Amino acid sequence: MEKTKVAVFFGGPSFEHDVSILTGLQVMQVIDITKYEPIPVYVDIDGNWWTGKALLDMRNYPLNERIKKNLFQIAIPVGRKNNSPKFSISNPKIFGKKFIDFDIAFFAFHGNGGENGPMQGVMELLNIPYTGADISSSTLYMSKAETKAICRNLGINVLDEVIISKPNITEKFNISELTKGIKVKYPAFVKPANLGSSVGISKVKNKEELQSAILNVFKLDNTVIVEPFVANLKEYNIAVMKNLDGEIITSVIESPVEKHEFLDFKDKYLANDGAKKVGPVKLAVPTEGLLSMGREYAPKLDKKSQNFIETSAKKLFEYMGATGNPRIDFLCDTKSKKIWLNEVNPIPGAFAFYLWEKSKYKINYSKLIDIIIKNGFKNFDARQKNIDLKSSASIIFKKHN
Repeated sequence: MEKTKVAVFFGGPSFEHDVSILTGLQVMQVIDITKYEPIPVYVDIDGNWWTGKALLDMRNYPLNERIKKNLFQIAIPVGRKNNSPKFSISNPKIFGKKFIDFDIAFFAFHGNGGENGPMQGVMELLNIPYTGADISSSTLYMSKAETKAICRNLGINVLDEVIISKPNITEKFNISELTKGIKVKYPAFVKPANLGSSVGISKVKNKEELQSAILNVFKLDNTVIVEPFVANLKEYNIAVMKNLDGEIITSVIESPVEKHEFLDFKDKYLANDGAKKVGPVKLAVPTEGLLSMGREYAPKLDKKSQNFIETSAKKLFEYMGATGNPRIDFLCDTKSKKIWLNEVNPIPGAFAFYLWEKSKYKINYSKLIDIIIKNGFKNFDARQKNIDLKSSASIIFKKHN
């Protein structure tokens, strides 16, 4: 049986570039090679696309010029009418052929440039199947402000926030003037509105720290979100997706055992270095999703709290088109029992496989990748439209005799 060729995209022009490399390498380690042929597609910080066997070795990152000589720079030819998607090779004389065929694009991106809609748009423009959330869902999920607005409309509890936009000016601006009149109760949390869940977040205790944190976020993002501090904080995470029968299902709930008052980028990604043994699979990377940290699966929750988390995850996922396999994070004040939906990770690190392994469905990493790919093809089929200008009554220009 001919294998399905899966182009695994990772890297990208994002602050989470390195973490995306780790996730991409994981996917190619655990993918079922009896069904699939993985093709590594590394997108560098400048947006160039590369492929080649050297990309499979974690020790080759970051790439230098010597390693790049053993790689092939690629692109996708434009035009929708392709019987099979393909990459064109910029140096075919060295490689021996001009094109590499593939069947589906598998996105292992994190952050802007890949997780938030642009790459999804490229594939839809070129009529190529891809995995994960569609364009609009990817964009909305990555915008914390938009996600919160949608949650409010759906009756899902979220924290209040103050949104601060970076002035659209080239000269220096006065941060004191920008924050004048803003009412913030301290302590508070400051974070980028459009980046990953742990990038650029900080806790501030006074106006001076607030202003400094805002300036730091403006180096990463044009929009800042300021949220109130949650006392007696406990975090809960859950993953959601459609199974192969089209049913929306949720994973086990987990509660990270944090070292600090909140989980920053270092806590999530750098708690351990080197390989991590998870079941029969040796992952050559530390994983996002806190694999290298302590976590509590199926924590003790009252029925109301558990129902809120599971129902909210399903409700938001369904509203967003029920594509992809996001992880949705919640915050809880353990004393008051109040819970808020915090944010969504449209492409969670390690695809949150650890939540599915521990769920009642017992879906391991390899099976999860299989489901993601098959759902990608299903979503592609659902998007197909026959563009017939005549039947749509939209013809202006008629054929010449």
